[in-house]
Amino acid sequence: MKKNGTRAYASKKNALYGVIFQFLTLAMSFIVRSIFIQHLGNEFLGLDSLFKNLLNLMSFTELGIGVAISSSLYKPLADNNVELIKALIHLLKVFYRWIIGIIMLFGVIMTAILPSLINGAMPAGARVAFCLYFLNSAATYMLVVNRTLLIADQKAYINSINQFVFLFLQQILQIIMLIIGLNYIVYLVIQLLATIFSNFSLGIRSKKLYPYLASPLSTKIPANVVRDLKRNVIGMISAKFGGIVLNSTDNVVLSMFVNLATVGNYTNYTTVINGLTTLVNTAISAITASVGNLGTEENYEKEKKIFFQLYWGNAILLMNISFGMYFFFSDFIKIWVGSQYQLADITTLAIIFLFFQNQLRQIAITFQIAHSLFWQQRYKSLFEAGINLIFSIFFVKVCHLSILGVVMGTIASNLLINIWWEPLIVFKSGLRSNMKRYWYSFFAVNSIFILSLIIIYFTKSLFANVFVLAGYYLVFSLIFNGLMLIFVADFRTLVLKVLRR
Repeated sequence: MKKNGTRAYASKKNALYGVIFQFLTLAMSFIVRSIFIQHLGNEFLGLDSLFKNLLNLMSFTELGIGVAISSSLYKPLADNNVELIKALIHLLKVFYRWIIGIIMLFGVIMTAILPSLINGAMPAGARVAFCLYFLNSAATYMLVVNRTLLIADQKAYINSINQFVFLFLQQILQIIMLIIGLNYIVYLVIQLLATIFSNFSLGIRSKKLYPYLASPLSTKIPANVVRDLKRNVIGMISAKFGGIVLNSTDNVVLSMFVNLATVGNYTNYTTVINGLTTLVNTAISAITASVGNLGTEENYEKEKKIFFQLYWGNAILLMNISFGMYFFFSDFIKIWVGSQYQLADITTLAIIFLFFQNQLRQIAITFQIAHSLFWQQRYKSLFEAGINLIFSIFFVKVCHLSILGVVMGTIASNLLINIWWEPLIVFKSGLRSNMKRYWYSFFAVNSIFILSLIIIYFTKSLFANVFVLAGYYLVFSLIFNGLMLIFVADFRTLVLKVLRR
């Protein structure tokens, strides 16, 4: 099979497995969450969400070095340079041993100051629960090198199968434990055990696929690779810091300035958003290694064609998902957890708009990672994080906008920083091209998106019955996608490629 054919096949296989298993996992997570709310209540839901955000803040210790090393594996894997692969994996193992120790230390410190992060009384057993949370985080790093190598080697489907099996078993056990009346601590113990067994299972599989990793290390990493790694690590440190502030402070801001119940309400919506985000990003992540492999050929015109096909494909997929949310988000929340958890229409629309803008960035981010363009983005995330945090606190604390405030803060950082900085890095340093075509595509995509939302706004209110509304959504989607296939050549080309292979 030709090399580009191999890349296309690997991308399609990884994306298919990843999306299917993520969808099944997402469906199970909604069941678990429903039972969680019924048996433990909204306060523990808010506590669980706060813990997840604190763990994301603690993940700063990883510094993004794993991503930098992972992107350095694309070329040696393409060239079958076994010694360099072994050297890079050895470096990654040493690094993650340090990370586990640092997470344990920071976990103890965060446990001590936990009451100061909660506005109001701290639920019983919160400290023990948080200890289990950070132990689970440390356990994820035990054998993370195996996942890293499989994904870089275009074998992400193996990781997808492994994660699904153990997460499915975890969720089944958690449901049983909640139904029979056991508490939040037991719920977290099951999560920790599933993570440990998942890692060891993947480790056994990796040893069979890459037996040379067991042989002694016989060479050092070349000086030029070390130089590039240092630059990429410096770039990733700022990116990691900015990403943590951007993605992990919303619930902390709400917990400190509002209350845990509000965090729980917001988390019901972000659970849906994060599930959809994971589905989309699973498909995109599946092609990252193939894009990295393509980048080793240094055929910039070919890469640029692929970029715009993926950009339009991603954009139109996101529009379909966003339209579906605009039609049915509030009704879904009402059916799932109850009408008391529904947010105002303006807040729901802001959440959908943020989802679309966040996900629209992902193709540019994929090409950044594939080309190891971490040094070039070293300042971007710092500005992004600062703007997000300042605006979020202002909107929540000063304007009293609560959930809408943190959403608006993140939208502000996207519109002021991300829409131009990330593609600038890709086109200047990765694709060696000007951005004229990108700006045309960006404004065309957003114009289509906003115009479609306006049409939906003025027409969906005509259909009171949810089943009739679903029929209208189906007709709207068919017309919309048909028009995109006719008028958007890059999207049409991508669809034909996917159908052919």
